[in-house]
Amino acid sequence: MRQLWAYAYRVAPPPPADGLREIRKLLDNENATAFEHARPWAAQLILEQRSTQILVVADSPAQNRSVNRRLESELSRLDADYRRTDPVAIRGPAQDAGSGASYSARTG
Repeated sequence: MRQLWAYAYRVAPPPPADGLREIRKLLDNENATAFEHARPWAAQLILEQRSTQILVVADSPAQNRSVNRRLESELSRLDADYRRTDPVAIRGPAQDAGSGASYSARTG
């Protein structure tokens, strides 16, 4: 199993609804492309009252990929104030084989 990494964008205050539509569209397209190419990459939009979070899970800690540039370009176009966290390694089943832990993923 490959090492996975997680990081997030925090956008505060949340972008307007029409801006969220564009971000959601971008993330949906990227999720579909990653799935089609069997590439470990997924993003989830998390809406909160005071901020919007974009959680990204990828096979690399690199944050300078074209998808990051497109997302950051869209956030800049919306004049959104955002911060990106440092990537954090995610432990998976292969690393926790004896722990009895189970993992599942849910999208949508």
